[in-house]
Amino acid sequence: MILTVIRDKEMDLQLAGIAATAICGAGLTQPFPGGLPSRGDVADGGSLEVQCDPANAPRVRAGFVAAGFDTIERVADPDIPPKTKIVEIAVGPENQEYLQMADPATDALCGAGLTVAYPDGKSYSGDLSTDATVNVQCDQIDAAVVQQAFSAVWQMLQSG
Repeated sequence: MILTVIRDKEMDLQLAGIAATAICGAGLTQPFPGGLPSRGDVADGGSLEVQCDPANAPRVRAGFVAAGFDTIERVADPDIPPKTKIVEIAVGPENQEYLQMADPATDALCGAGLTVAYPDGKSYSGDLSTDATVNVQCDQIDAAVVQQAFSAVWQMLQSG
């Protein structure tokens, strides 16, 4: 299934690309040929496309909505299972300047139900501008997937 990601509260589709990379790195979407987690919609140039199994579409859409985007396609609300053993993990790139770009990834993973928001409603704790890492909360069973998602984001940002 193709989901078309469009602007909503957030207008910068490059940030949607970061969210798409995190969601794909977590395995909720499949890359397009060439390993790309998203592709620009050539019909209008104002959207991105991602591909996923229809069963994952609600979580994928919820991730983009949490990151400030929407999808043209309407899908059911996600059924996110309750978290039983919350752990906190530190995530951060080798090059600290890339940490500033983590916000769409943290929001998307939280919206997709892979991480858990902090009491203040934020999807991470820490300072993206000055800290070497930020912390995210997730179920212990999802920790490796969350780390994998952030690794994909850092790799994408590094390769420019």
